[in-house]
Amino acid sequence: MKRLRPEQHVLRPTRVRLVYVRELKARMFTRGYLVSLALLSLVTFGLVIGFNLIGRSTSATVAVCGTPAASLGTAPPGVRVTSCDGMAEARKLVEDKDADAAVVVAGGHASLLVRADTGDQARAGAAALAETWAGHQALLRQDVDLGRLARDTAAAAPTTVTVGNSVGTLQLGAAASLIIILFMQVVNQGSVIAQGVVEEKSTRVVEVLLATLTPLELLVGKVSGIVTAGMVQVAAMLGAVMGAQSTISEQTIAMPGPRALVVTVLWFLLTFAMFASLYAAAGSLVSRPEDLQGVLTPVMLLALAPVGAATAAAAHLSASWVSVVQYIPPFSGLLIPLKASVGTATVQEQLAAAGILLVVTACCMTLAGRIYRNSVLRVGAPIRWRQALAA
Repeated sequence: MKRLRPEQHVLRPTRVRLVYVRELKARMFTRGYLVSLALLSLVTFGLVIGFNLIGRSTSATVAVCGTPAASLGTAPPGVRVTSCDGMAEARKLVEDKDADAAVVVAGGHASLLVRADTGDQARAGAAALAETWAGHQALLRQDVDLGRLARDTAAAAPTTVTVGNSVGTLQLGAAASLIIILFMQVVNQGSVIAQGVVEEKSTRVVEVLLATLTPLELLVGKVSGIVTAGMVQVAAMLGAVMGAQSTISEQTIAMPGPRALVVTVLWFLLTFAMFASLYAAAGSLVSRPEDLQGVLTPVMLLALAPVGAATAAAAHLSASWVSVVQYIPPFSGLLIPLKASVGTATVQEQLAAAGILLVVTACCMTLAGRIYRNSVLRVGAPIRWRQALAA
């Protein structure tokens, strides 16, 4: 094994920049990178449009004939009331599908007109309007002052109070989908880092590079370049989200807002910083690409564990175990932005979790740097993690 120079811990910015630029050119100007960039943008764009269509509230049109529409009171949610003139016009509106249902008042009696394919929302809305009219007629026959009754009813109306931190299923699903897609970039770009290290080691390019660079300079430059390439993909993803939202005329509350997206990206950077060095260290343990999967398995399992935890926590974000696990890296890298996207994570919780993640990241980078220095020039059989740390 070749001996490393005494200045192996030296970090010179100029030489780090050379490695950084080299990695950017090697990664960002390839067909595979550009194709994955386009696919990520298209998938994200379609995801936003899809959740918007699912979350958009539907409405039904009910025509009212023979009495002023205002006399039927407030229409049920999702029901739009239009006026018409007589049974013939009401029948034509419903048959031509210009209205989903109709309420026709004639001879002191209300009739409902529906089609065989009229939805439940329109049927229920028309029935509610007809019952309101019938109730008003019964009260008039008993000489009840409807104006005074309406005022007294409004004054005694109940107040709705929302308790707890629960969120809508659609809103939670949209936030989780975007965050998981973003989190998978950690695994994807981490694998790219490990493959790059193995390629340089198997072709002996690393020996040439280390003739003028320290292992730390090579590690930092390589990781920084690939992280930047990954951030370009994240920027494309955010651009697709904003582009999709700008094309939608009717916005829904399903998609996370701009502030939540920024928080998510910041957490992605923190989490990626922790895993990037571990992937580089894993790549330095082997000399052949076919041996890479074996050493990557522990790191990949550690990276995928938060996805399973987030899936289990999605339906119970306020559970006690979530309030504890959200501070433990790498689970905090997905649970905190997930809670922040739906508005259930406080600033104090985010700062505390970020502080813990930064400390763990510093420890991981220190260990990864030691492993990389001790393994990057060793060829032959795969090196165990414990051996690399003890060397």
